[in-house]
Amino acid sequence: MKLQSRIASSHVQPVLLSAAEVLPHLQRLLILDVQNPKYLTSTVPKAKRLNTDILLRDIPIDQPVLLVCLNGYRSLIVAKQLLKRGYLSVYILKDGIIGWRQAGFTVQGLNKTA
Repeated sequence: MKLQSRIASSHVQPVLLSAAEVLPHLQRLLILDVQNPKYLTSTVPKAKRLNTDILLRDIPIDQPVLLVCLNGYRSLIVAKQLLKRGYLSVYILKDGIIGWRQAGFTVQGLNKTA
């Protein structure tokens, strides 16, 4: 599967990817964890926490971005914001970290105050 943006009705839409669909593309994607810090416990390996580990202004607009949160809802909200700012390659981990874990993939623990 080739990573690409979905264009519909002259506007870009975020693309939902299952855990299995993400795996072959991990090296190309910047993985951003957008979980609510109050409830943060684990994430996908190599994920950076938006506004903690990396700032939006430091992410090139043409960088393919995978958003992860606990179940996908918060990722959708952030994806819409990124698209409004002109980001074209925005992906959402379908079913979030819960789906990643259920697919049998490794998660890493995080410190809530980090």
